Amino acid sequence: MDERRLIQLAVRQHGLITRQQVLMAGGSDSAIRRQVEAGRWKRKRRGVFVAGAVRSTWQQGAMAAVLAAGDDALVSCRSAIRLWGLVERSGRLQLTIAGTRRVRLIGIEVHRTDHLPPADRAVVDGISVTSLARTLVDVSPLQSERTMGRWLDLGIRLHGLDLGTVASRANSLTRPGRILPRSLMAALSRRADGHDPGRSVFEARVIEALARRGLPAPLRQYEVERPGGSRAFIDLAYPQWRLAIELDGWETHGLRSAFDADRARGNDLVLLGYRLLRFTWSMSDDEICDAVAHAIGD
Repeated sequence: MDERRLIQLAVRQHGLITRQQVLMAGGSDSAIRRQVEAGRWKRKRRGVFVAGAVRSTWQQGAMAAVLAAGDDALVSCRSAIRLWGLVERSGRLQLTIAGTRRVRLIGIEVHRTDHLPPADRAVVDGISVTSLARTLVDVSPLQSERTMGRWLDLGIRLHGLDLGTVASRANSLTRPGRILPRSLMAALSRRADGHDPGRSVFEARVIEALARRGLPAPLRQYEVERPGGSRAFIDLAYPQWRLAIELDGWETHGLRSAFDADRARGNDLVLLGYRLLRFTWSMSDDEICDAVAHAIGD
């Protein structure tokens, strides 16, 4: 048995190897049994084994399910959203199989589709998964427009997602018997060519809320000169009304050093004659838009 080859496979597969891979490397069922009985390998799923002392992770579980399901299996739906890095939790693991083959795996939700072209297939972290565009179409019927908009913006920032590709897949997959991805289409309609997703999810959310209310679009990362001569950037600004908006999202403002720097910058903006509004994620869109509308006299 070519153990070196199996180790190389396991490294690429989150510590996993399959029975078929062992046989192709010159091993046998009895060799697998000896490794398991000796405690060197551990059964993960039927025909899938953890080789050595490898930490169990969600990604390893996803890889094990794909390996057990077969070559035409892909992580899909909400699980694919997680694998693409758009959410941290995803519930029950979901797979999609192309064709009529039936697959049953304990704890796995398996979907079937009649057609899964190469453009709808991808690999993330070594795991077969539906493409990001196809994934967004698949999950749209159960999600709100806001959620789809957030995932679109994250897809742009993290993966360079092309909105035209998403729109094209949404259109081509719209056919009798399939639920329309209405929330995805609505989110796409608000994101024209050249759409900037912003530096954070919160920034994108506020800009979209202001647009939905019909308020003027603010300038992003507006540069000003501070009293001491250094430069500062305002998250969102309406220079014509001397209005500065700072967005306190924990992902960028949670450190004590960032907290102190933000307050010093805020003081400088006041000294420059700006009115300063600070918003946090917990504030509703209505609260944010009401405050901005009042400040600009709209």
